[in-house]
Amino acid sequence: MKTADQVVLGPVITERSYALYQLGRYTFRVASDATKPEIAAALEQHYSAQGIRVVAVNTVHVRGKTRRSGRRGISGKTSDWKKAIVTLGPGQKLEGLFGSV
Repeated sequence: MKTADQVVLGPVITERSYALYQLGRYTFRVASDATKPEIAAALEQHYSAQGIRVVAVNTVHVRGKTRRSGRRGISGKTSDWKKAIVTLGPGQKLEGLFGSV
């Protein structure tokens, strides 16, 4: 069994995730082999002090982008990754994710 830190790798802070945050949905980068029940359990365990309850988890596989570098324009590719968009129960918030935005 994976720990919560092995399943949820961190929040995704973008303009789109901020718009979802205002609707009560949070976006996280998760392990590529993590399942929706594992993600929900890991978040509830990680934020147990706040007493959150995960209502829904939607996952998306994000393809890596092609990048060029160097004088010869050598092509490379960033890693593929997985993100989870999590909906919490009504009236619940995660403190500290978008505090500085």
